[in-house]
Order: sequence, then structure tokens, then C-alpha cells
Amino acid sequence: MVLRLRPYPIQKIDEFTYGFTTSKGIEYYCSFLSYAEYFAKHPDIAPYFFSFNLTLKDRKIKLPPGTDKRIADTVVSIVGDFLISQTNAVVYVCDNSDGKESARARKFLSWFNYIDHPSSNIIEVTSNFNAGGMFIYSSLLVNKKNKRFTEMVMAYLELTDDDK
Repeated sequence: MVLRLRPYPIQKIDEFTYGFTTSKGIEYYCSFLSYAEYFAKHPDIAPYFFSFNLTLKDRKIKLPPGTDKRIADTVVSIVGDFLISQTNAVVYVCDNSDGKESARARKFLSWFNYIDHPSSNIIEVTSNFNAGGMFIYSSLLVNKKNKRFTEMVMAYLELTDDDK
């Protein structure tokens, strides 16, 4: 079975920011911010780590009930586009400010676990950890053709190691 993505039209705002609008008129931004400071022990690969953020343009908007599958398709397409260079890696950390981090983690991971999905070029590594008394849900996304794949995964696992 081949699943075809049906992403919303994507606007590339700049090298690190994308935008899209759902069929209900809800506007989202996807941004990639440098995560290099967290990988200072690995200066040769640190510049290639980025965080991923999905935010509403209007944070006060009330979201309609239900699931919009095309948002997942759009996010997968955006992350895939960002990782196509085969040099970058994306670290996703679930926001835990409202107690919904577990649900966010499940939803995000489900987007990258399709069978026969274009995201099959993306390897996802999850390493949840404790930091400052809080449980953090975290994942690393890397293109499987990235020449520094093993080095990046090891650096990420070192960063998220609870026992350090």
C-alpha cells in the first residue's frame, strides 16, 4: 500500500521558516532554530543540529475539534525538505508547559511511522530523559543518507543520557 501525502500548499519564508494555511483558514509556522549550543562537545557537527517548532500564527485561536490529517502530511513534507540536504539533523522536544507533552510526542512520532511513506528516508531516534526534575519527550530526525548519521545519533544520545 502506498500512502500519498496531501500536504497543504507550503510557503518557504526563508531558509529556516515555512508557513501553511489549513482548509479552515488556520495559519501555522514551522521553524528550525540552531541547536548547536547543546552539542558544543561536537564542534564539527554542532552547526547541523536544529530544533523544530510548529506554532500557530495566532496563538489565541481556538482549534476546531478532530484531526486534520493534512497537517501531518504538511509537517512531514516540510521536515523532509529540510533534511533533504543530508547534512542537517532535527531535534524535536515536546513542549511541557501545559501537561500535554505525552500526547504531543505520540502524535509527532506517529507522523513519521507510516509504512511506504516518503518519510522512510528519515530515521527517527527517540530518547526521553529527565532534566531539572522534569520528564522530557525528545526525538532526533536524520536523513538516513546523511554521511554523519552515526556521529549525530551518538551525540544526541550522549546529550539525552540521564546518567551523565
